Amino acid sequence: LTEINATESNVSYFAEELKTEMHEANAVFTKDGKTMYFTRNNSKNGTKKKNDENISNLQVFKAELVDGKWTNITALPFNSPNYSVEHPALSADEKVLYFASDMPGTLGQSDLYKVSISSDGGYGTPVNMGKTINTEGKETFPFVTDENEIYFASDGHPGLGGLDVFAGK
Repeated sequence: LTEINATESNVSYFAEELKTEMHEANAVFTKDGKTMYFTRNNSKNGTKKKNDENISNLQVFKAELVDGKWTNITALPFNSPNYSVEHPALSADEKVLYFASDMPGTLGQSDLYKVSISSDGGYGTPVNMGKTINTEGKETFPFVTDENEIYFASDGHPGLGGLDVFAGK
């Protein structure tokens, strides 16, 4: 591994137009660099939204690069104020979006899901990736290689403790 020496002078916001008072993290980009999926608190017009339990769950948003600026920021249709949808990852062909969630049907604290992306930009129904990947614990932070191998963190599979990295297909 190469050491990265980051100083205040060479670290800056990725895109000022995406900066809000919310938590923003875990971005993934299409290969052409024109579409980004990222995690942000449930919000609308820069205001954090909370559910009946006073929780601002995480959601996945999509943004488009137009004339050098990230715009058309939209929440994905399967987000909900009642559960988190987070940590997006794309398949090599960009036709499947993977994410972590504690939505109804989850086997544990959070599971990995996948959803198809249609050619017109619509989305299918999220599908739980099943018991081979998901456990009664927490599966999160998916990453998909060009060979469609998925890497993820889990505290439910036998490991050394806490979140360990696992791979699957």
